[in-house]
Amino acid sequence: MKNNIVHGTWLIAHRARLCLLFTKTAHAASGSFSIPIGDETKSRVAINTDLGNFVSHAFSAIILVAGLATFAYIILGGVTWIMAGGDKGKLEEAKSRITNGIIGLAIVASSWAIYLLIDYFFGIGIAG
Repeated sequence: MKNNIVHGTWLIAHRARLCLLFTKTAHAASGSFSIPIGDETKSRVAINTDLGNFVSHAFSAIILVAGLATFAYIILGGVTWIMAGGDKGKLEEAKSRITNGIIGLAIVASSWAIYLLIDYFFGIGIAG
């Protein structure tokens, strides 16, 4: 019983703090609504404050996924090669997968290099 009273008191106090927070924010600027976020919260949460940060993070994520996918494709080609068991058709398929994986990896690396060159020459500053 005592635990329910403590929990209920905490819940009422928490809701009162939220109401005060929202009413203070709503009255601060008429016609707008914002929730104040402290510096500590901003450093912990990935908030993209401008387009440059968004592009930089998105491109980095795409390059990471593409690199991992091409690496996995090369590994799959190696496993296919091992499992071929002397079958010439499967061996050619494995060679083709490995070759395509290496070409894909070269494309990913060159796109990253082009991205860095554009950032360097134009001074955009999106590569961090």
